Amino acid sequence: MIPRGIISILQTAFTPAGELDLKSQARLTEDAVDAGADALICTGVAGEVTYLSLEERILLLRTTMSAAAGRIPLIAGVSDRDAGLVRTLIGWAESNRLAACMLAVPQDLYQTPSQIVPYFREVLEGVSLPVMLQDFQIDGKGMGAGILSELAAQLPVIKGIKIETMPAGPKYTAVKRTLGKDFHVSGGWAVSQFIEAMDRGVDAMIPESSMVRVYKRLFTVYEQGGREEAVSLFRSLLPVLSFTNQEVGNSIKFFKLLLVRKGIFSSSVMRYPEPEWDKISYAIAEELIELYLEIEERCGAAGGSLTERRPAGQ
Repeated sequence: MIPRGIISILQTAFTPAGELDLKSQARLTEDAVDAGADALICTGVAGEVTYLSLEERILLLRTTMSAAAGRIPLIAGVSDRDAGLVRTLIGWAESNRLAACMLAVPQDLYQTPSQIVPYFREVLEGVSLPVMLQDFQIDGKGMGAGILSELAAQLPVIKGIKIETMPAGPKYTAVKRTLGKDFHVSGGWAVSQFIEAMDRGVDAMIPESSMVRVYKRLFTVYEQGGREEAVSLFRSLLPVLSFTNQEVGNSIKFFKLLLVRKGIFSSSVMRYPEPEWDKISYAIAEELIELYLEIEERCGAAGGSLTERRPAGQ
């Protein structure tokens, strides 16, 4: 179903011409599995899903499923405002026996919360696959506790929630207290508060896929009782997170550049609107990429495993 640990959101690889780059996509999947991800999510927000057609989404899911080869669970990102499209994607995920699906609250419904429960009733009627809700309102508080409780009561197929609201920390605790220890609670955008999330007992963190090795080590060390070591490692990563988490486009661009540097992606092309970077932005990004690679190397030396870095395009 939905595992504990590090669940990795896969970026979407594009060619310099802006088409899907399936070879790079397969390399990313392989790298995330090798890095120790406990599950993968394909076609989530970090995968620029808003800018993908239905056919492209299914092609990415097929590519990821083939590359993962059943080694770890694959969760389908099925979010869309169009209920029919959501049901098509869920049907594909069910027929291909994926582990679960992740479905976000449509952004406009945060302004009309009375419509949230009817929307999910419509798209989840008859669904058997476990569902993780995505409460993604990074400049707001997201769904109210009453709405979430109503959804969980009316739709038992909902097994968890990825909380990406402001602030996230107290909401992790409140949801666990309200819905119980078996309801899966994870964090995503608030990865810059990773230690707080662990202190609050989240089941998983769901970051992007270029830094899985460090995130996996953080989670493992903390779970084994090494909070002090985890805090030290996490603080070394904070300069990277401070730069990337200024806004979503900034994050996508930086991590694609990191994936190119690692030889996993052949280009850093985005469909999501490019952030307005100048020469100083690129210089800082390059410094932070170097910093991250040093941190990853230290994690490998301390017991993690680093994959061989392959040249782009192979």
